[in-house]
Amino acid sequence: MSWSSESYFAKAQIYWTRATYRGRENDEFVLYLCFTLEFISRGALCSISPALNAASDLESLYFACGQEARTPPKSIEMSEVIKRIQRLIPGLTDSEIANVKAIFDARNGELHSDKSEISNLNSSSLMPKVYSFIVKVTEFSNQNLDTLLGNEDAKSAKNIANAMMKDRSKRVQDLIRICKERFFALSDSQQSELRANAQTEIMSVVLKTGHHIMYIKCPACSQSGQLLATPVGRSAAFLRGSELVQEVRVIPFQYSCKCCELKISGLDELMAAGFSHEYCSIDEVDPLEHFNIDPHDYVDSDAIAREYHRDFYEYQDE
Repeated sequence: MSWSSESYFAKAQIYWTRATYRGRENDEFVLYLCFTLEFISRGALCSISPALNAASDLESLYFACGQEARTPPKSIEMSEVIKRIQRLIPGLTDSEIANVKAIFDARNGELHSDKSEISNLNSSSLMPKVYSFIVKVTEFSNQNLDTLLGNEDAKSAKNIANAMMKDRSKRVQDLIRICKERFFALSDSQQSELRANAQTEIMSVVLKTGHHIMYIKCPACSQSGQLLATPVGRSAAFLRGSELVQEVRVIPFQYSCKCCELKISGLDELMAAGFSHEYCSIDEVDPLEHFNIDPHDYVDSDAIAREYHRDFYEYQDE
């Protein structure tokens, strides 16, 4: 056993890979995410000194200092890990720490009570600040975020973390208020006409470029507006009933409402307006392509042709 920063981050990478292969709503995603956060946090402490990861007993401290321990060394509890991380990285906000602690509390509640704490956790609302936490702790530890999360998830984490740093709330809320006041200042007949022209029965569309178009309730006039999003990752294929499917994850970058003319651009402004940092959809997977199956390897083409044209073959045999 060793308490090295590299070893902890290597374990974190393994568990993030397991987490992101699952759907975001899957309980296993939260469980593996929790392991990821623990190993990242302990790795950050060890990047300064393994002693910061050691319990207060003498043998654990000896081990952390590279000496042989006479009894199995112990690491500190996660509650203490979080306190030390917050002390070491002043840039971490109270809300980022609170979101990470909420995930650890859910895991502990799942293990030590008869309640389904993980299932009741709204992980989607926590993830933006969890991503920001991961980015800051990884940078502090001089670790490569692309190596830790993979290129696609690392790019998403950076974009979300950057968006969290920009406080666009006042500007966006003022924009929404102006569009709302302008729309509801119109006569009832004018409002009805605009709503009728903007109405659509389409829920979502996937373009050939891979970009997604989703129709989501407008924060100004409550009509459905168009949200554009770009794909950032996929889960592993899994069975949903009798179908093989994948979860496709997309990050929004632009919203426009044809009804009240509200337009919002950029992930930072969209999140400030109350849109999610990430959306997920389910895509059907062709089992033959996914498993690289050639049907001709499992059938006798000549036998099928003989059965189909039995009369012809029987005539030829006479």
